[in-house]
Amino acid sequence: MKKILVVDDEPMAHQLVNAVLRAMGEIQLDSAYGGAEALAKALADPPDLIISDVNMPDMDGLALTQKLRETPGLADTLILLLTARGEAQDRYEGFLQGADDYLTKPFDMLELQLRVKALLRRAGARPAAGDEAQAGAPKALAAGPLTLDPDRYQAQALGADVRVTGTELAILRYFVTHPDRVVNAELLLKEALDYPPGVGNPQVIHTHLKNIRGKFRQAGVELGFLTSSWQGYMLDSQWKPEP
Repeated sequence: MKKILVVDDEPMAHQLVNAVLRAMGEIQLDSAYGGAEALAKALADPPDLIISDVNMPDMDGLALTQKLRETPGLADTLILLLTARGEAQDRYEGFLQGADDYLTKPFDMLELQLRVKALLRRAGARPAAGDEAQAGAPKALAAGPLTLDPDRYQAQALGADVRVTGTELAILRYFVTHPDRVVNAELLLKEALDYPPGVGNPQVIHTHLKNIRGKFRQAGVELGFLTSSWQGYMLDSQWKPEP
């Protein structure tokens, strides 16, 4: 049974979100009324998914997301920010801190369910503790200059090694397994992130890719092999850095 921790300082918000999630069936729900309480609960009993408001008094959702990404054992926890702050800059800040998805209030109940189902399917695809030891050494995925280590949530290119979130890993995995193919944001939402058609905002893809480029740029690498155009994005497996 998947575990979801709902974080919001408003009791009415908990009632609404919990009612929507209970209608999905086999889900274990827990509640926290601030970021500090959520972090303590996650440390004691790590959830598969955290759904958090952004505007909270003690530790807001952005600070909570950043703290989770810095905490061993919780760094790969899936995070959905659910908030009334819907400007593009607000979404970018959420993704910059490491959120996997961002949904604005007021939200459509069916869309919330569909996004949560997609995120939980990603959680279910992650290797369980001990699987790596049983299966032997993990096998990296590679295409052109890009190599992924899915078990460690690491991406490597041109000597730089950066840590990525689960959603960033899913997007990069799609490029590695479909090199030299131009794909648009809508296709990546469907095939890389497992969203049903019409669910999710293409801006999710654009912002995650911007965040991935930013991580590599901080490590001193420009992703020249990951091209973009009005048609979409492509991983160029034949790309070579200029001498």
